Amino acid sequence: MLRNFVLAGLVLSLLSACTVPMSRPAAPSAVAATASPKDRLVAAIEFNDCVLTAENVGAVMARANLTQADLTALTPQLQAEGRVEVAGSGAIRLLSENCI
Repeated sequence: MLRNFVLAGLVLSLLSACTVPMSRPAAPSAVAATASPKDRLVAAIEFNDCVLTAENVGAVMARANLTQADLTALTPQLQAEGRVEVAGSGAIRLLSENCI
């Protein structure tokens, strides 16, 4: 439970640095629109060197065509599945076949 609290706090911290509006981006996403939101998020983090940081959170959300609310909901799901972990310096590292 403490891990979930830490991850939730980290996501909120990353989002506080984000300048992307809460609404979905108007431009089409670079990640396939037919993929699930979770799969789009994973692909976008993979594209950004497998790490979600305060510096790239806006780019990741735009690439995945997600809102801040989407990111806040999806990140704990990925953690519960063992697909992300809290990394040093306030980042979230993706654990996937492409991110070893």
